[in-house]
Amino acid sequence: MKPLLHRLAGRRAFASGLPTAATLLLLAALPATAQTSTPYTGTGWVIGVPVLPVVCTNGAGQVLLRANVQTLRVDGTDARFPGRRSVFTDGAYQADGSALIYGTCYHEVGTWDATGTNFTATGGIWEINWRGVMQTDYSLQLSLAGYGSGGSIDGLRMAETATRAAASAPIDPTVPLLYTGTIKPPPVNASEIVDNFDDNLFTGTLWGMGTVTESNQQFIARGSFAGVHTTSILDSWVGGKLKPNTTWIVPDGMTKEWRADLVSLDENATNAAILLVGNEGVGGYNFMKGRDFASLNKWSSDLRISMLACEKVALRNTNVVLALALTRVNPNLVITIRVLDKADPNTVLYQHSVVDSPSADPTLTTAQFQALTGMRWLDLGPDGKAAPYTSFGVVLGVFQYTDGEQPAPTAIFDNLELRTSEVPGIGIERAVRLAWPASATINYAVEGAPTVQGPWLPVQELPMPGMQQVTVPTSEAAKFFRLRQAP
Repeated sequence: MKPLLHRLAGRRAFASGLPTAATLLLLAALPATAQTSTPYTGTGWVIGVPVLPVVCTNGAGQVLLRANVQTLRVDGTDARFPGRRSVFTDGAYQADGSALIYGTCYHEVGTWDATGTNFTATGGIWEINWRGVMQTDYSLQLSLAGYGSGGSIDGLRMAETATRAAASAPIDPTVPLLYTGTIKPPPVNASEIVDNFDDNLFTGTLWGMGTVTESNQQFIARGSFAGVHTTSILDSWVGGKLKPNTTWIVPDGMTKEWRADLVSLDENATNAAILLVGNEGVGGYNFMKGRDFASLNKWSSDLRISMLACEKVALRNTNVVLALALTRVNPNLVITIRVLDKADPNTVLYQHSVVDSPSADPTLTTAQFQALTGMRWLDLGPDGKAAPYTSFGVVLGVFQYTDGEQPAPTAIFDNLELRTSEVPGIGIERAVRLAWPASATINYAVEGAPTVQGPWLPVQELPMPGMQQVTVPTSEAAKFFRLRQAP
């Protein structure tokens, strides 16, 4: 009996439009993490000032504050938060009497005795950068971000806001700081070998027409399409579903990327190696890499095929890596296909991304696909209005566009790998990019002021633990940004 994906081939053509690059812009809205984050609240009390601030007035009348150290007793709702916090403060007063303050702090996790005077460290230190404003009534509004080292917090991240009500002085032990924050898990960056084919034993499920075997520690897909006239990918392809009882889920804010080494592919112009993720009776996505084209199609439970992307591109068929990445950005799915150099996976030979949304997304028509590849499929249809797929099995295989007389195609694969990573979000703030000629003899420091008369205060771009940032010049009315995972 022929497998379902072969039996139900051959349907009428549909019309649709081309995908646009603009759909990629929603990458900037990616959530910061898909893992469990724990909110907390807390209270901090100043219990000591080991180093009083150094205050000086410069020639322009600016009052600078440096090198203040305070010790705080911190209580909180999460056991990983209470402890002893040493806060290092620098700052500068503004003309209205408020002060811009910033610095670092080291927060030892531990417990205090009933009197609040004796501290016992229990392991781990939060290393934190912070910045904020002290108003003229000495109230505080602070933003903090840090990461954990050692103990139960090793590798964790934290983000926090701290406020203090009006106080009697810059340092007032009678008025507490109130904390609201989140403890986040470490960034996810893991990989697993789905199958290296070293056991030379195929235990998966055959899809399509032909044979799939494991031999010589490799996976071999060989088509058998004698007398077949191709009108659909479902007519002339064969593949093997690896680990058929395993299903991988793509959570929101996460990327799962399947990679497979393409050892070789017969050089017939219409042959294509296949890396497919999906489940029979449900649907999925299919990356086809030919000698002179690369395409991505989506198939549904009723075997409707939508061509999400296709480009004419000359790529070698030996010693490359096929990669198909799925990034879930609820309610959408960003799909990225890539071809990497096997000798140097940091070298990207080809890349293309599309977005599958719950709406009907743009697709290629049969005529458009034929113009790009020379192949005329009669069953390309529009994308349906449905949520993207989020659970997958994985298939490797080979496709051939044939009149029934072509020699049987063979694709050889190795090292099927799954990489899972967290997708960082991008924060955008109003900013100005400053630039000046470099000098071999003079060091310059940037200062800013609300008016040309001053007061002039140092401008510092403080690095935040666990964060990377870049300042980008803008000359356009609008500009869009995205994060792309490096190989």
